Amino acid sequence: MEIIKYPLKVRYCKSGEMVYFSQLDIMHIFDRALRRTELPLYFTQGFTPRLKMSFGNALKLGVAGESEVTFYFLQEVSYDQLCQLLSNQLPEGLHLKGAD
Repeated sequence: MEIIKYPLKVRYCKSGEMVYFSQLDIMHIFDRALRRTELPLYFTQGFTPRLKMSFGNALKLGVAGESEVTFYFLQEVSYDQLCQLLSNQLPEGLHLKGAD
């Protein structure tokens, strides 16, 4: 049985002290923050399930800017709902900018 996943593409901004965090660090930050929101997250199937996220082009280390990430959920989640729950969990310098 295949599980249906609902993607939500979001733009985020990295600024301030967060410019010194690598793309791998940003992935871990989003992973931990999303787990704390208790949203219906989609996990990969396999021996070691991981949170399903797809990142756009990585921002260079030491450079502020915007990038994209696609989160996958088990149910339809609106951008407003995600923003309300996730913004409280993200560190200063990492902000959600909008959805596509």
